[in-house]
Amino acid sequence: LLDIETRQPSAAGVDLVGKTISVVYLDDGTAEDSLFAANMSSSFVSRLEKEYFAGDSIITMFSLDKEPGISYRDKSRMVGLLMDTGADVVFLFDSPSFSGTGTAEGQVSGTVPFSVQLYVYDSMDSRDTVLQYSGSSMADLADMENTAKSVGNASGGKFTPRWRAEEIPFFLYDSQKWYETYFHVQDYEWQKAMDIWMDMLGTGDLEKKACIEYNIATACYLLGQYDLALEWVEMSATHFHLPYTASLKSMIEAKLGR
Repeated sequence: LLDIETRQPSAAGVDLVGKTISVVYLDDGTAEDSLFAANMSSSFVSRLEKEYFAGDSIITMFSLDKEPGISYRDKSRMVGLLMDTGADVVFLFDSPSFSGTGTAEGQVSGTVPFSVQLYVYDSMDSRDTVLQYSGSSMADLADMENTAKSVGNASGGKFTPRWRAEEIPFFLYDSQKWYETYFHVQDYEWQKAMDIWMDMLGTGDLEKKACIEYNIATACYLLGQYDLALEWVEMSATHFHLPYTASLKSMIEAKLGR
């Protein structure tokens, strides 16, 4: 058993591990508000990419003209956006609402209260509903760009994973190759460990083969690659009955909503 920091769902209750993501913001036709929404959404995207994709530019971002009277609490509209973007999860920022005029247009100095609505639909979430989040703050009219980026970054933080130390079983045999994988696992170097395990799969010892496949499944699970993890754990079960296989399979299936 190794103490491993495992990823848990975000504070917002949304699990984004292993999912494709799109971010959409509504453009109300007002230049200042549109720029605010774009900067906020871009910062939100950057925060999620940093946490889930090692900073790589993976998440797609779109703007959408705002139509009066349209409610994005309506699941069918969010599903439509999901299909248009081709993602597993879609985030939609409504245009910001500023106190007074409702927009930032024509206001040049001081601070003004504003609020933002964010809608989320996750096609892989068993709840099958649109989640809505609201936030409010004060905007510095002399520095709207940084205000927007700060709001986007803080909003993204609500959807970043939390971490919890858990005891995770891995199988280890008394040989150099196995010890190499052990040290890689301790350092969270999953790909290096998996490369060695993959090279060891040619063994004719079915118990060892099952242990290797179980270890690969566990690594895939910890990386959020749940479909692959399920394939490997099921393969392990066909070669030898191991004490932790059933519990690992249950954990994987729970993540897949089965």
